[in-house]
Amino acid sequence: MKTKNNSKPNKSAGSDDTKPTPEEQELIDRVAKLVVRKGLTVPAILFFETSKPLNWIGSQGMIILEPFVWAINPFLYAFFRLKHEDYLKFQRLIEKRHNVENLLLAIEKFDSQARIKEDEIRRELKIKKKELRAKRKAKRQKFFRKLFGREKPEDLGKSH
Repeated sequence: MKTKNNSKPNKSAGSDDTKPTPEEQELIDRVAKLVVRKGLTVPAILFFETSKPLNWIGSQGMIILEPFVWAINPFLYAFFRLKHEDYLKFQRLIEKRHNVENLLLAIEKFDSQARIKEDEIRRELKIKKKELRAKRKAKRQKFFRKLFGREKPEDLGKSH
């Protein structure tokens, strides 16, 4: 006879801990977008990948640097739109190694989106450039035909 097991499945230790809270995810996304917007994707990935084993020490270093951050808080807000509360949230965020990994994934995601947009813009500009070249070439050809009296037969039907 089969018995039903009504107990919930065992969750592995830390499985819920790897998902950031909505507030943490919002901060991760903001920081990742800032990194991509400033063009610091490669240095940021290099920094976070190499310092991942030291994430807790880094967060404690941020606590040590907190008085200096208070001093330059207007600068941080003016240039990066980061408030002091965001600094404290980020400090608590990087205490957990999985959040550093989530930050890296977010940076890579937003960077790939930015590259796709850049490629689309480049393609559009290339097409516009070709069209502009073709118009200029047609104008030049028309000018020189008129100048040397060598109009095309279809142009001769349109008398002056």
